[in-house]
Amino acid sequence: MLSILLFIFAVGAAVASVDTTCGLNVLGSLEGTKVSKSKYALVYIVSCTLGGAMTGLAIGCINFGLKLTPVGLYQNYIIVVLFAILLGLELIHKTGILPSGNFIVPSEWIKHAGYRSAALWGQILGLGFITLQVGVLFHAYILVSLFAAPWWLSLLAGATFGVVRGTVFSLPLIRSIVYRMLEKRVRNLTLLSAVRQTVSMLLIIGSIIWIISY
Repeated sequence: MLSILLFIFAVGAAVASVDTTCGLNVLGSLEGTKVSKSKYALVYIVSCTLGGAMTGLAIGCINFGLKLTPVGLYQNYIIVVLFAILLGLELIHKTGILPSGNFIVPSEWIKHAGYRSAALWGQILGLGFITLQVGVLFHAYILVSLFAAPWWLSLLAGATFGVVRGTVFSLPLIRSIVYRMLEKRVRNLTLLSAVRQTVSMLLIIGSIIWIISY
């Protein structure tokens, strides 16, 4: 069960990351790069995948250590309680209090978007924790990754997060959809943020129900 949720949240967190400043900057760099867009995207995707795998490996090591403690006996209770907290924060729009990176992309990376920028940017965004993460899906992904078994699934999930995050930003169709969603508003939110929040809450609620009924 947790292995399935792990990959659901890894993919969800990667897709949701388009609704961030860094995500939008990547979209802009892909549109404005003077080098081959396909090669730029390939370098970015590969670097992003490696970054995600590095984070996944680190979490996997912690996961392995937790398996040697009694914490594993209560993992479902821990996940449900923390998921409920994440859901509450999403409902009241207070996810900003969650731990998150605050790396600011240098302006020259956007103005002079070359292969070096793609490699550095991909590595940083693939790691995940260095850049800003809006919402709760990334935190949910990390939480499940700490307890999923076997431990090496955390490595695979990290690579999945990286490759999906890199690929989503690189697809012209996705970029056009994101730009259209940014132009529309639902109350005080962009349509992009409103959809992200709704999907996030549905995933969290569904996961809580599944874990409890498992």
